[in-house]
Amino acid sequence: MAYGDIIGNSHKNDVNYREKNGVETINRAVVIKDGSTKGSAALDFTSNHLNLGDLTDVDASNRAALYIGTAGDVCVLLSGESDPVAKGTADGNTANKLVDSTADFNITGGGVQLRDIAVNTTDNGDFAAFVGAIDSATTLSLKDIANSNSDKFPDGNETYEIYRAVLFQNVAAGTLLPVQVDRVFKIGTTTTDVIALY
Repeated sequence: MAYGDIIGNSHKNDVNYREKNGVETINRAVVIKDGSTKGSAALDFTSNHLNLGDLTDVDASNRAALYIGTAGDVCVLLSGESDPVAKGTADGNTANKLVDSTADFNITGGGVQLRDIAVNTTDNGDFAAFVGAIDSATTLSLKDIANSNSDKFPDGNETYEIYRAVLFQNVAAGTLLPVQVDRVFKIGTTTTDVIALY
């Protein structure tokens, strides 16, 4: 049983435990981020490169709803958008840009959009930035949350993945977001209290 489980694994085959027909209820709750120090040091399992189901420090699951305990922003990858919209290897070394001479970032009918998140997967995904501008088919300008230039591909020859993230802004304390989420991004998330419910 993971920390915060509402119902332990032993109840999965319990004939006395049943959800009402047609109603899906929450069985588990896992803390993803908690800025308080109640019971332990502050927790932060937000990640720019790992989905909830890939986190090794917590027993979380993709397709979770979120409870937001303190007011702020939360940047997420919705379950329907969990595949990257583009990926490849940066082969240029231009400050504050993602350059891939083999890419086609502005393909007709889709492709990369403003505010997508570019994740540097070579550097363990700690480096991530928003797409601030599509300069050309092979070059993107990168920005941080304050819309300042962001140099997250400083070496060239770094692999990347670009995701269609959603930034929920000014979420009130005590809000339940009834969406299915695969990832809570570190970039853009300012709330200090996030619980995954699944």
